[in-house]
Amino acid sequence: MEKEYFFVISAGLLSGLILSGAGYFASLGFSLYQISIFPLFSVFTLLPVMIIKREHMIKREMLRFLVLFAFLNFFGHLFQFLPIILGVPVAVAVFLLYTQPVWSAIFGRIFFKENITRTKIAAILLVIAGAWFLTDPFSITGTRLLGVIVALLGGIFLSAWVVFGRAAGIKKYSPIATKFGSTSLVLLLVLISYPLVSVFITDPTITGLRFDLSATMWLALLSFGFFAQIVSNVLYFRGAKKVPASTSGIILMLEPVSASLLALVFLEQLLTVNMAIGGALILLANYIVIKSKTR
Repeated sequence: MEKEYFFVISAGLLSGLILSGAGYFASLGFSLYQISIFPLFSVFTLLPVMIIKREHMIKREMLRFLVLFAFLNFFGHLFQFLPIILGVPVAVAVFLLYTQPVWSAIFGRIFFKENITRTKIAAILLVIAGAWFLTDPFSITGTRLLGVIVALLGGIFLSAWVVFGRAAGIKKYSPIATKFGSTSLVLLLVLISYPLVSVFITDPTITGLRFDLSATMWLALLSFGFFAQIVSNVLYFRGAKKVPASTSGIILMLEPVSASLLALVFLEQLLTVNMAIGGALILLANYIVIKSKTR
């Protein structure tokens, strides 16, 4: 197996820290805004690498790409949390976000002429079924249509991130420069938009924003952001140089499997039969697409 596939697999596994870490910080009383914003500051740990190794500096020809990438990331960031604010149960919102492999395959076909083979279709169906078992979304009633549409758009924006990562790989942009440029712009957009958002959403569990945290909490948040977002994203951008977007979309679905295992170990959540079945289906999908590439 090519090393690029290991990079994408590692990115998917590390991304599981996002859900489990968010659950941990939420249990400590952190708001959704704090959990989503504060870990982004860890992107500045990439600055020393960029200064020491000039090949990782942002080039002028990258600027337009990074600005567009940042806006897509910003709206994707927003659409991950907005469905919950609109009254969509978390399980439903998460399931609709996990429709990402479908859109990644479609966009990969449109923009990169990637083949949508029967193997990929089978793997996509398996990961969607796995996500269904993991979240059991429609056992919950009273879901609002607008919120469902927004959550579905969140899945589309998530796939746009996958596709732009692939585009950066094809253009041979430095993964570190790509991550630093896009994420620092997203952080700026989130901070600028906060006053407007806080006018319409006054619930402190969502928009509460306090910076007077202990050094231990800051270290925990920055470490969370470094491994869950910085390292995982850089690994994905490296892998995306060779791994098609349609394949990456499937492999990155290792995230909920990893998140479930981490929640089992660190948050003492029970492993249910549905979670076991869902995880097995996603692992099977990954085995199929990676094995087909090996052949």
